[in-house]
Amino acid sequence: MDKDFEKKIRTRKIRSRLVILVLAAAIAVAVIAALRERGKGKEITVSLEIRCDELARDTSKLKDELLAEYVPEDGCILPETKVQAAEGETVFDVLDRVCREHDIQIEYSYTPGYDSYYVEGIHYLYEFDAGKTSGWSYTVNGESPQVGCSQYELKGNDKILWEYVCSFRS
Repeated sequence: MDKDFEKKIRTRKIRSRLVILVLAAAIAVAVIAALRERGKGKEITVSLEIRCDELARDTSKLKDELLAEYVPEDGCILPETKVQAAEGETVFDVLDRVCREHDIQIEYSYTPGYDSYYVEGIHYLYEFDAGKTSGWSYTVNGESPQVGCSQYELKGNDKILWEYVCSFRS
């Protein structure tokens, strides 16, 4: 091979590697800046509780009797727990983090059209396990927000309750 040709190829390879390194560094800087920006909200305290009282009172509502083993006698999956959160975090952010920290099974899906997460199951109890209108519902300070859990931004001292309901009320 011609030495000039080999030199051109080596130079191109070096340039390509440099471009990749510069792009990777730029992406890393952008990610770090975004994470810092996200964490800028002041720290707040909220509480989270997860319950399934209706099922605890009557496990015969379950379509599959084997699921009764996931229903605590007192209906309490997670007692009211104080949680540190950043201002601007959502109900979903806190639920997901606390479930992971307390080793509570959770399953959810993301819906791009709504830019929102939907909680399908917590503690192996899923929507429709106790009938066609059963599933997980949340309240904040005793009120049912009219937005999805990943759209509701928390404020200090908010009390979040996730509850498995057998009949959604509108």
